[in-house]
Amino acid sequence: MADVNPVSRLTSDDRGQLFLVTALAIAVMLVSLALILNTAIYTENIATRTTDTQLDDALSGQRALVEASGQILDAENRNDDNESATEIESEFNSSLTNWSTTAGTLESANGFTVHVSYTETSTTGVRVHQDDPARNFTDASGATNWDLANNEEVRAIRLNVSQSSLNSTRSDAFRLVIDGDDDVTVFVHANDSNVVVTVEDDSGDVVGSCEVEPTRGDSLVVDVGGRTVGTRYCAPLETVHNAVDGEADVRFENGDEAEGTYELYMTDRNTSLAALLGLTHYESADSSSWPVAQPALYDANVTYIFYSSGTTVKKEIRIAPGEL
Repeated sequence: MADVNPVSRLTSDDRGQLFLVTALAIAVMLVSLALILNTAIYTENIATRTTDTQLDDALSGQRALVEASGQILDAENRNDDNESATEIESEFNSSLTNWSTTAGTLESANGFTVHVSYTETSTTGVRVHQDDPARNFTDASGATNWDLANNEEVRAIRLNVSQSSLNSTRSDAFRLVIDGDDDVTVFVHANDSNVVVTVEDDSGDVVGSCEVEPTRGDSLVVDVGGRTVGTRYCAPLETVHNAVDGEADVRFENGDEAEGTYELYMTDRNTSLAALLGLTHYESADSSSWPVAQPALYDANVTYIFYSSGTTVKKEIRIAPGEL
């Protein structure tokens, strides 16, 4: 009797052909999968590179903002037409708005834009300065050792010294003493035609020295806040920043052993401007004598916004250039 459901039997040739077809099908599937994965990885890499580039642009814009805002803040602090912290604040806001408009317009050509605005949050303070390059660093009464700041936050200490006025013996030279968490002493003295800045730590050990020859006449700027002597980075000045975490005392000693101009900014939380002006250290601002203490903005907060096709960054930044 014949089978009702006959089973077809494969020959060896048939099985070989089936195996070959199956192998080819699997190979095609693997190639297709590889192409899909490569496409996904490529797309992700492109997206990552685009994002990284935009974030780099945002960070570059932020650095430019911090530098420009600091320059604007202290330009308004130095403006003699601004006679109060309120006037300084108003002019800072106006100047910052103008800078933001200009920067936004320029950066739009690069495919993104920035916007900066003053948050109306600031800290009032005092600017102490001397503008007579031929006067020494004594106070108004001629005292050689005197306190400029007591238990205040301090920033932007800049000394523009005359090299020929400096003592060549470090122990007898002019020195800036900063008492924060630790005491640090910055000696400013001479060696041949150079200005030498030597830093001692709280133990009285020498941290290091920086020696620079003035290239424009006899004067050289020692920027304690910026950690530079002339245009050169001075690593020992990092010790000053490391020793201060908040408030500090600042003192000049041997003020008759240096001549030039200087300025610094400090908060007025513990010593008001009126109290400072009541001391014998300072002359009145309109006296044409030195040194003087005037109202200032110690710091200011700004909002920074960066826009691009794929990235938006918004953050609030405190502006306090050269802070210790």
